[in-house]
Amino acid sequence: MFLGPFLTSTVDIYVTRRSPGVYILSRDGKTVAYVGRSDEDLSSRIKQSIGEGSYSHFWFEYLSSPKEAFDKECEYYHKYNPPENKNHPGVLPGTNWKCPIIGCPFS
Repeated sequence: MFLGPFLTSTVDIYVTRRSPGVYILSRDGKTVAYVGRSDEDLSSRIKQSIGEGSYSHFWFEYLSSPKEAFDKECEYYHKYNPPENKNHPGVLPGTNWKCPIIGCPFS
């Protein structure tokens, strides 16, 4: 279940579990600017991404595995076409994961 939007200053309040997951960052709380994931520690990854841009809001979702996080990141990447994602979501080294979206060149 996707949660948010929350102010980026509140990551530690809302993202309390060390877990794989996905997140969306926004500059206005309405428009998706960036989609990302973490394979291990969602809170740390969100904070790292917030530090790389001037984002004001975020949404997040805990997931049960890195593969599930990759699949969901691909889903949101294709759904929102975020302008600040320069590349298609990458796979975890040592895996042969494919994008679950039909018609994607990475599927």
